[in-house]
Amino acid sequence: MGQWVSGSVGQWVSGSVPQVHWTADNSQRTTDNEGTQTGTGRLGAAYNARMTAAQLVHILQITDSFFPVGAFAYSDGLESAAASGLVRDGKGLAGWLNHYLDAVFEPCEGLALLQSMRAARREDWTEVEAIDRELTALKPSAAVRASSRSVGKRLLATYSGRRKGAGASSVCVERASGLPEGNAAVVYGLVFADRGVEERDALLAYGYARLTGMISAALRLISFGQQEGQALLSEALDRLCEKTERVVRSEAVRLRSFGPMLDIQQMNHRYVYSRLFRS
Repeated sequence: MGQWVSGSVGQWVSGSVPQVHWTADNSQRTTDNEGTQTGTGRLGAAYNARMTAAQLVHILQITDSFFPVGAFAYSDGLESAAASGLVRDGKGLAGWLNHYLDAVFEPCEGLALLQSMRAARREDWTEVEAIDRELTALKPSAAVRASSRSVGKRLLATYSGRRKGAGASSVCVERASGLPEGNAAVVYGLVFADRGVEERDALLAYGYARLTGMISAALRLISFGQQEGQALLSEALDRLCEKTERVVRSEAVRLRSFGPMLDIQQMNHRYVYSRLFRS
């Protein structure tokens, strides 16, 4: 069982620390202390149990609201929830955040990100494409499907531009450009795999970006202050750590989604009279 060390940002101390070994074909194979293989090939070789300084600053950059993926333009149904009175204060927002963690992050988005990372490290691109298609099929709202594709494509365009500008090539970037849908969670998974980021760190970074995006949207939609927002975020982050561990343990489970509160509000967004967000 791993242990999150709160005093060290991005550090997950585990009793099963991956080790890198060279194989006969001159690639690397990553195993844990019990010899269980966790990554193979060129991408599996990049896996590291402890985030390096370069990985930390780059993962902060990629998930920061300053990174131009356009996520700030989407509320994923929160705007219609606020307009209908379903979410009108901090208490309602706390319920919204918890519903996201329980019904979307753990069984769907977080799991898709994890499965995409592991498939990329195995260089199983057929599996990555299947995850991408399935993730689209699990989103009942057309606006949310469109927003996921939009964020994914803008993330890929910005990240690949940086890679090309540095004169570096990436098999993950090449494969991501050919995804059938380009969902955000899948593209983030490929980008994190390309950076060699550890799975738990990737899940925490993605979840943090999603939660802060919701709270940022709520500050423009309902009556509550920044201090209360930070308090809600702290509570949600504690649950995010728990959910991350559950996602890692349920990696073999198929993607699933049952979040009626979010789904209904996302589909109702088109009927909101005056809108600040695109979804």
